[in-house]
Amino acid sequence: MQRKATKTTIIIAVLSGFFLSFASRANDWELEKQQNAVSIYSKSTDSGYKEIKVTTTVESNPHALIALFNDVSFSSQWIHNCIEVETLQEVSPSQRLVNTFFEAPWPVKDRDMVTLSTITTSKLAVQIEISDRSDAIPQHDKFVRMQNMHGLWEAVSLEEGKSEITYTGGGNPGGNLPTFIANKELITSMFNTFQNLRKVIVLEQFQPLVSSASVE
Repeated sequence: MQRKATKTTIIIAVLSGFFLSFASRANDWELEKQQNAVSIYSKSTDSGYKEIKVTTTVESNPHALIALFNDVSFSSQWIHNCIEVETLQEVSPSQRLVNTFFEAPWPVKDRDMVTLSTITTSKLAVQIEISDRSDAIPQHDKFVRMQNMHGLWEAVSLEEGKSEITYTGGGNPGGNLPTFIANKELITSMFNTFQNLRKVIVLEQFQPLVSSASVE
């Protein structure tokens, strides 16, 4: 009886260790930077390029994020190092294919990415999924095409007219840029982007009039 109890205890310990290890891997975000109400976390991937998660809280309706994304002519004023966002196709009212161009510091060559944005909304939340469409158009001669770009923007309503905005994503910057430089630039770029976002998303031009009857 004692041997059977000991064996059972060992099995339970092994299973507990497995599930704890799985939970740890599922939540292995490491804090990279926390400043001016913006928090950036990262975790490693098999490719060597980091996935990141960025969060902040703004005094704005969550649907303002859609209005900000829809104004592509304004993109260069808040997306760090963005030269231009060109709309390639309005696939549907909730989907848009875009080509985004980025300036890179010398001697790194400028980058571009082709992505599909898919918007999902509810009364109190917004999601904008970014998926890679790098093969949708030929590569430009003066730009290195970024690959496997993916991300998820989420805006969730909080109390007192505030929203929590979170971005999770990553990808491959393309070319032969060393991973440690790419990872460092990704963190810097997204931190600056969120700092800019905090300033512009509160502008009146991005505040939508959302009624409970018009949102499903």
